[in-house]
Amino acid sequence: MKFVVAGIIFAMSVLMSFGGEKYFTYRSFNPEFETMKDFAKAGVDMVAFLPGNTANSLGDQYSRYPNNWIWFDQYKWENLDKQFDDIIKANPNVKFVCIIDLNSPLWMTRQLALRNQSMESDSFTQLSNAVANPDWRKAVSNYLKAFVEHTEKKYGDRIKAYLMACGQTDEWMDYSHYFAGKFKTFAWKRWLKKHSKPVVEVPLFERITKASFEDFIRDPQSESDIIDYCTFSSDIIADTIEEFASTVRARISKDKQIGMFFGYILQLTKGRMVSAGHLSYERIFSSPNIDFFVSPGTYYDRKMGQGSGFMCPNGSRLRSGKGWLHEIDHRTPTTRNPNPSLNVAGFNSPWKNQAEVDAGLKREFALTIVNQTSLWCFDMWGGFFTPSETMKVIGQSKKLWDKYANISAKSQAEVALVVDPQSAVYVNDNNKKCKELFVNMRTKLNNLGAPFEVYSFNDIGKCDMSKIKLFIFPAMFHLTAERKAILEKYVFANGATALFMGASGISDGKTLDVLRVKELTGFDYKTKGVNYKQYDDHKRAYICEYTDATPQVLREVAKSANVKIYIEDYAPVYANDKLVAIHVADGGKKKVSLAKKYSKIVEVYTNKVVGQNTDSFEYEFATPDTALFELFE
Repeated sequence: MKFVVAGIIFAMSVLMSFGGEKYFTYRSFNPEFETMKDFAKAGVDMVAFLPGNTANSLGDQYSRYPNNWIWFDQYKWENLDKQFDDIIKANPNVKFVCIIDLNSPLWMTRQLALRNQSMESDSFTQLSNAVANPDWRKAVSNYLKAFVEHTEKKYGDRIKAYLMACGQTDEWMDYSHYFAGKFKTFAWKRWLKKHSKPVVEVPLFERITKASFEDFIRDPQSESDIIDYCTFSSDIIADTIEEFASTVRARISKDKQIGMFFGYILQLTKGRMVSAGHLSYERIFSSPNIDFFVSPGTYYDRKMGQGSGFMCPNGSRLRSGKGWLHEIDHRTPTTRNPNPSLNVAGFNSPWKNQAEVDAGLKREFALTIVNQTSLWCFDMWGGFFTPSETMKVIGQSKKLWDKYANISAKSQAEVALVVDPQSAVYVNDNNKKCKELFVNMRTKLNNLGAPFEVYSFNDIGKCDMSKIKLFIFPAMFHLTAERKAILEKYVFANGATALFMGASGISDGKTLDVLRVKELTGFDYKTKGVNYKQYDDHKRAYICEYTDATPQVLREVAKSANVKIYIEDYAPVYANDKLVAIHVADGGKKKVSLAKKYSKIVEVYTNKVVGQNTDSFEYEFATPDTALFELFE
């Protein structure tokens, strides 16, 4: 395989301080007062808590306290106040991120089933159906208004942010799996009329679970109703989010923030990528009433030597000027199982000992520090952070976060992974291949040994990407003439290299045709191997199938595009122009190369000077380890 060096180095100045005030926070489902005190001693006075009225996916109540929402327009605020007051007693200096549980209490699902002669009022499992029910929306809206008015009146001086929680696991995920009850069916037909489309019935399951092209990509000519139905199912959730955010915004001061879990295009795969409703994230990112978004670190890349990462496209939320809160809920050896009588998946810890806990936590903290985001340490059902050795790492990391979280810094990423919700909506997410598009590609890039950023296609041309030398398009199925022009102007004309995968360019928005793949890339669809073509002086592109895009191949392609590789190990790297973080599973002395010469380089966890007047240095990593280096001009 021959590679041609491509790419012109440009300066990029993307400030990474967005979304207002940032938070370093402790959170648990349980009233873990002693741990709250330990975090307070470590300098963490921010606590997030969920005064829940509903049950989790195990069927257990989220909250140890009695419900505060007991009937339509009837509330027991003393149960809510008790939770606030108990936390204040544990830490008199506490400030709050208050999570509002908007899911349907059990009594409400029963009552609306009787009133509406419809069983689709459980928002935890049937979000898109519940939000289509006017009785559900009215009841929840009334509760939301009353909740915020009460908390602002009594605890407003301590509340820094509200987080709206609804849907599966409170993360606004729709688990209807394309099912439509009567209210959603009515809403579907209204949506079609609003968008001047022929009014048709909800697509049948036997059609939705299949797709025209390789049972993977939908044909907009014969399956446009399915594509529209998937878009509609996200739209009605987005409508509800914007309505509820407006309700909260009208009742709080301008300095307080509103957040939510959303935008999981880099996490949701088989059976969820399209149907869960998160593909409308670009619309929600642009909402003026929402300030920040939240997700756990990806569940697919948590072990030692892996790279973690946000579930949303970080470049997209930066372009929108929104904040991010990274949830550190990684299982540790001391994690308590929420229900010891059950074999609950995910509670066999991938972090097996204190050395792995230290390296893993440092990796998660480094990810947030370099990207300058908020975070919370999520203690779930307790025990995650109890050892004194763990609290020592948290205390040290809090001091580093305080020092670096608000500095002015520029991304050093020269590689862009481009996700595309407009193409993703074509995908039959019942096909396990959908994991290859974004989730697996991000996992592979975490082994690149160089930093990368994740953007949406619609970010191209709307934010400064002049530093990007390699654009990776794993799902460029939807390629209209307008989109082709964007590629020409902002990718190829800038001297960057493109890597296309799979059936790139197969649809023009009207039909499918594999000949378009060759028109875009120069090679027939499913040509074997990794293929390169230089069209003219400025247009350089590779194409390959997903299985061919190994970490080794991605590194070769990146080097051919003149991307700076920081470490020869296949290891994750996070970098801005002030800080570089590297995580490794296996230690030893390793050479680290930088983009330019610096007067001094210091590893900030050990405060050790590792280099002076140099653009490279050697560092002795432990096994496993995460190192965070400060770069001095």
